[in-house]
Amino acid sequence: ERTPRGYSVAMGYYYDDGDAFNFYLAIWGGDHCHVGIYTPEEEAQNLQATAGAEKGENTESDTILLASHRALEKILELSKPAFEGKSEGLAMDMGSAYGGCARALSQEYGCKVVCVELSKRENEINLQRNIELKMQDKIIIPGELSFLDTQQEAGVFDCCVSEDSILHAGKARPAVVAEAARILRKGGLFVFSDIMQKDCVDTSTLKDVYDRIGLEDMGSPAKYIEWASQAGFQLKRYEDFSSQIAVHYGKILKMLEGPTREKLRGKVSDEYITSMMKGLRAWVAASHAGSIVWGFFVFEKL
Repeated sequence: ERTPRGYSVAMGYYYDDGDAFNFYLAIWGGDHCHVGIYTPEEEAQNLQATAGAEKGENTESDTILLASHRALEKILELSKPAFEGKSEGLAMDMGSAYGGCARALSQEYGCKVVCVELSKRENEINLQRNIELKMQDKIIIPGELSFLDTQQEAGVFDCCVSEDSILHAGKARPAVVAEAARILRKGGLFVFSDIMQKDCVDTSTLKDVYDRIGLEDMGSPAKYIEWASQAGFQLKRYEDFSSQIAVHYGKILKMLEGPTREKLRGKVSDEYITSMMKGLRAWVAASHAGSIVWGFFVFEKL
């Protein structure tokens, strides 16, 4: 079982590792690092990154970025009530990566956002983007922090968001939910998406899924609702987008089966890509089987 400290060390190392860092930066482009929401037309597309892309045709990468932005827009939509009537609210992004969600929150609602991220290299990209956009006064990056221990004042945040990050906390997921409850004011919102296992799934069928992200299990909708209730939250809303997992990871797999793999040569090792492709196939298969789910939660602090 991973302790909170063990989680922090492992995930900080993983996302700062050259292969992982370069892979995620290349695939998502340096703003997003999460599952996307695809239109029916995009789900049906059979795209390849070809020379035609230079003439303006969509590529799998373009489609992934568009879908990632729609997922971000869903987070913004669900977060809106937390900032109503406030001239300058205060938010936290747990697992903020490159800061795309934090900047969007600030631009949309005029709030300040504290970014909680373990990866030093991702924090550096976040800061660089903020300086380029003159947003360094709005986006606060305290340093490399775990969302198990954010070191922020209790009861002062209007909203806490997270995009597909809490699964990485392993057995410490309940502590993440409790930390969100600690930093939020009464009536504040905890809005997040996460990839989960289906309630009551046979976990023995998910070994290859767990192996890809170095976990022993994942959360589930029922577990998050239970942990949130124990932490002093009430569920306001849950929206299921589980079908998007197979679409999203299927598109990344397609990129790696095509020209993208060659473009990554020298930046990402062949061993890493081969392992990633094995993991992606497992995730697509598990999604088609209904064993893993993806959705958006809104919890209100009582």
